[in-house]
Amino acid sequence: MTKSSNNQQTITPSKDQQHTSKKHHLSQKHHNQSSSQMPSTAINAAANHDPTSHISITSLALLSRLLVIALQIISNHLIPDHDAGVFIAPRDPEAPPGKLDGSVNALLGGLHRWDAQYFLHISEHGYSYENTLAFFPLFPFIIKILTSILGGNTSLLTYRELSLVIAVLLNVVCFVFAAKALYKLSNMVLGNKKKSELAVILFCFNPASIFFTAPYTESLYAWLTFAVMAQCIDDINSILITVPLSLSILCRSNGMLNIGFLLYFYMRRILSQNSFHNIICIGSKLFSILIIIIFHYGIAQVYSYYLFCFEQKFSFPPHVKAYAIAHDLVLAGNKTAESSPWCSNYLPLSYSYVQSHYWNVGFMKYYELKQLPNFLLALPAIYLVVSNSFKYIHDNWDFCARLGLFRLNKKQVKSMRNYDRLAFVFIAHALFLALFSVFFVHVQVTTRMLASSSPVLYWFAAEYFTGDKAFIRRQVIRKLSKQVQDGTEPCAHVENYVELSEILDVRTMNVKQLVILLYFVGYAVIGTILFSNFLPWT
Repeated sequence: MTKSSNNQQTITPSKDQQHTSKKHHLSQKHHNQSSSQMPSTAINAAANHDPTSHISITSLALLSRLLVIALQIISNHLIPDHDAGVFIAPRDPEAPPGKLDGSVNALLGGLHRWDAQYFLHISEHGYSYENTLAFFPLFPFIIKILTSILGGNTSLLTYRELSLVIAVLLNVVCFVFAAKALYKLSNMVLGNKKKSELAVILFCFNPASIFFTAPYTESLYAWLTFAVMAQCIDDINSILITVPLSLSILCRSNGMLNIGFLLYFYMRRILSQNSFHNIICIGSKLFSILIIIIFHYGIAQVYSYYLFCFEQKFSFPPHVKAYAIAHDLVLAGNKTAESSPWCSNYLPLSYSYVQSHYWNVGFMKYYELKQLPNFLLALPAIYLVVSNSFKYIHDNWDFCARLGLFRLNKKQVKSMRNYDRLAFVFIAHALFLALFSVFFVHVQVTTRMLASSSPVLYWFAAEYFTGDKAFIRRQVIRKLSKQVQDGTEPCAHVENYVELSEILDVRTMNVKQLVILLYFVGYAVIGTILFSNFLPWT
């Protein structure tokens, strides 16, 4: 940032200095004319905001999580819990409560809802019931390790409350890393720091915010997925890509789709080679990575088979067994001729059976009139992704028809932005998730699936703020108002910091931008309130 000197000179100016002074005078005259042409109300509005209101990504992510936690505390105390008739993890009725259990439930009890009940039950008792196999092991396994390290059951906190605290803290940390990974990935693909900043801001206040704080896999999965995507662009040759990729597959069922990014970017490398030897080397490395990934996934499937496809004696607490009998659940080790038919399949994978049998998941099975509100809730995210995806395909048809793998002529390549050349695989992934959610799963999970699995939701939303003349106009207004105030230029972008003025200054936004902002913030607030009281928001 430059400042004008306060020292006064009495020396006669040289010709160069006179020329510079003349240019400054003309620039100032032009600036005054431009200022007079701008609406005074717009300039005054912009003047109320600091155009250099930078905040670190870490601080922004932490602030957003604290706001979610605070909101769920307030709503959980003001609104009575709804009896949703869903799974409530059984507790030992004879176990004495910890001294701090009440405090933990008062502060974080609103986060222990819906699927969070499953995750904390699995961390405490393992995969005791067959329906728990719908939830992948990485997240509850990490919670179990951390809870055991900190002592498990103590006189201060029982295992359940301690695991709740750890799960929330884990998600807060993962959310910060996810925000940073998204910023790095966005810079690579978008090639525009302003859009990358806006994408991170929108991520921190995304429509599924509550699920990134409650004991769900969203924060951990988003971090791993964004890391995989960035690694594919940055250095796909590194064997270290197997770490986030394998973990993402053990975290969520749709983690298997992340293998597609690996295959896509390796295919781009193979097609760019002229040497058969290089192609063989690249193919061998890809094969090795896939073997490592499949091995990790296979371990989880073998463990599920071991639990439910044999008759064994597992030592479950009496209250866990009693809950299974009361709710007609299949208990691990209690294999009968009628139970767990998936065990007899040629490829005995439990996930699809569990989803279909316990949650009625399948092609168009959710298409009932009573589910219309859930379709309407998911509609904004679906529309945002699907409409903008088809617009991208329309604008880059030749490139998309070649799957972004085969070279275009120089004229076509020159007309495309860096974003257009790199975004194809990410847009295809997001479009598949959106359409799959509409036809095959409970449609209300679409929002949180897209919010945690794809950066495209945030890129498309950021485009509404930066892709039109209104954005340029707002930038000019801020620049002029800043110069009017103190005669200085706004600071340049700071690495790992974001500028909040684009989101805070609602008075200079158009209708589309206001709708996007209202959607993100509104869903974040309403979702937190409903979720924390067992009201439908899953």
